[in-house]
Amino acid sequence: MKIGLSLGSGGARGYAHIGVLQVLERAGIKVDLINGSSIGAIVGGAYALYHDSKRLVSLATEVVSRAHVNYYSIFQHAQPDRHPHLRDWLLSALCDFTALRTSVLSHRTNRTALSYLFGEYRFSDTAIPFSAVAVDLITGKPVVIREGRLRDGILPSISIPGVFPPVEWDGMLLTDGGVLADVPVRELRAEGAEFVIAVRLAGEPPAPYKNGFDLLTTVDYLKGKRLSDWEVEMADFLIEIELPGYDPMRFDDSRTAIERGIRTAEAALPGLLRKLEERNA
Repeated sequence: MKIGLSLGSGGARGYAHIGVLQVLERAGIKVDLINGSSIGAIVGGAYALYHDSKRLVSLATEVVSRAHVNYYSIFQHAQPDRHPHLRDWLLSALCDFTALRTSVLSHRTNRTALSYLFGEYRFSDTAIPFSAVAVDLITGKPVVIREGRLRDGILPSISIPGVFPPVEWDGMLLTDGGVLADVPVRELRAEGAEFVIAVRLAGEPPAPYKNGFDLLTTVDYLKGKRLSDWEVEMADFLIEIELPGYDPMRFDDSRTAIERGIRTAEAALPGLLRKLEERNA
């Protein structure tokens, strides 16, 4: 039975995926396929390549230091725990004039970080088959990327619309996979996974709206939640990680999210082992 692991989007909350991987490793659960959207694509790709969750912990710290991956200073006026996504992006839209035409920020920092993590390695070099999921703005459909250099294939998946520019790829215009496939379970099922473990990073519901921006944020959240629920319905087992108050744009505190991922996965482990045993019976 091929076990697939689908890792969801969620910005810096994605450090929690590393904690889940540590628990799965200790439990002896062998993952045969991995995919991910956005931060899930970064963590999934790194694990597929290095196959070592301990190394991912050190890489998380190193890449922030070397590539200066910390968008908190850019979004310093945002309140991500109360008003995620759209409102924060709009309020911060003048922060980076270098990419003002298409986005708030350029991909400069992202490219540096991905180059550090993946170098010249290709999808074909991974120890575990891996795919990154993005969304084509032209067709409006999810796109599975599993060929070429890892750093090139993962970049479209982390291109948060409005924050980072979309990426031209083979005649398509690609943006963040989390737009339509927050946890890309269906895409992994299509890749051949027979038992899919989905890891969703739970977003916080927005506060009651007081103005138009708040209303847009609420609508954005509700649509995203419905799409995410539709995806994870296809999973055989769901691990949902809650990180209340954790800033998804601040990447300098990996320990908190990793520990929450460990605790959540440990609590879910007995149920996961039962499900696997039932399927193997």
